[in-house]
Amino acid sequence: GFIDLNTEKLCSHVCVNYLIEGGEDPKILPDSEYPPWLFELKLEGRKELEDLDPEVDGWLYWRAYRLRQLRQIHRIERLKQKFINLQDSPTMRRSGYRGKKASLYEV
Repeated sequence: GFIDLNTEKLCSHVCVNYLIEGGEDPKILPDSEYPPWLFELKLEGRKELEDLDPEVDGWLYWRAYRLRQLRQIHRIERLKQKFINLQDSPTMRRSGYRGKKASLYEV
């Protein structure tokens, strides 16, 4: 893409008008020209579960709690699958491993 290195333009214009080539970028206005709600937006990222309080944050806490539960369930399922694949591998059979499926290896 095109990167504008003109410092005067970067300080006086919002240089995001990449959709229209040759179009004029909007000028940066003084703060009094913008609506007050614009400066009240929360721009920080999500809080961690440990930083949330169920009494104060309500549904945000429970959503973060449920997401953590789901991630843990998926992680455990991946580990179970990985363990089963390793258990049935030829290397494990050659090593004489007798795990949950010991009857498969008996001769």
